Amino acid sequence: MRRFLLLLMLCASGAMAAAKPQPLEIRVTAGADPYVTQLLELALSYQSRPAILKPVAGIPTQSRAVRLLGKPSGIDVFWSVTSRTREQHALAVRIPLVKGLLGYRVLFIAASRAADFVDIKHWGQLQPVLFGLRHDWPDREVFELNGLQVVAFHDTEKAMSMLSSKRLDVVPLDILAAGDFSSRSDIMVQPQLLIHYPSAVYLFVDKANTELHALLQKGLEQAIADGCFEWLFRRHFARQLEQLDLAGRTRLNLPNPTLSAETPLSRSELWYQPGKYNDNNNTQTNQTEHGSHVAPHPHCLPVKP
Repeated sequence: MRRFLLLLMLCASGAMAAAKPQPLEIRVTAGADPYVTQLLELALSYQSRPAILKPVAGIPTQSRAVRLLGKPSGIDVFWSVTSRTREQHALAVRIPLVKGLLGYRVLFIAASRAADFVDIKHWGQLQPVLFGLRHDWPDREVFELNGLQVVAFHDTEKAMSMLSSKRLDVVPLDILAAGDFSSRSDIMVQPQLLIHYPSAVYLFVDKANTELHALLQKGLEQAIADGCFEWLFRRHFARQLEQLDLAGRTRLNLPNPTLSAETPLSRSELWYQPGKYNDNNNTQTNQTEHGSHVAPHPHCLPVKP
């Protein structure tokens, strides 16, 4: 009898092991920003099946990443600033991952030309200015469609040298990337001006992969509802945004003709608004020495400071 019970237990444990679902493997570009990686992991954590992210190296450009979505030697998820064209080639999860922050651009200029930008008050005054934008940024089209002069570059470091040698007038970088070049003495961030246009960074999947699309959409919506999305966003960006003081700058607003009609502009909780407290309805805030932060929901994944 004992031997029979032991055999029964072994069979039951084997059956349970066999029934345990294999982790869902999701291929992403190697070297991804930690915030996006953690947000992806958060979105996937709401499902019962475990999921792991597998980094894939050797994908140097955004256009190549889009082409490799769903391919056997490619990736499953890609994230980028959206446009109507990009949404025609891939399936977008229409939740702006960084709450529109990449639509806020500070102006890098040659330090020797600081006086040339002091009296600018509206974006129409920028039409004679020669802007440098990377060739594969969807933002390049935003500037071009607004009648601004654009030179496409492939390397941001070289673009900064072009600023210094006066082959470019302005390199408008998003506020999250601006700190990477702030230590140079020959260039500077213009201290009063801020270009803004509606812009969203979305997750994209292959058009045929509707199952993964639904999984990510549902997970992000759940993270918004329970406050974990806002908590993670502030954990990464709150201090930097406070230091930038975007509300104190002269904002030059550009329309963005590249956005699709499905962009969720009416959902205020999805967008960062300088000078306004913009919280989800289920989060709580506390004051700390670093300013306000969101008290995490018990479900929120632990992340490194």
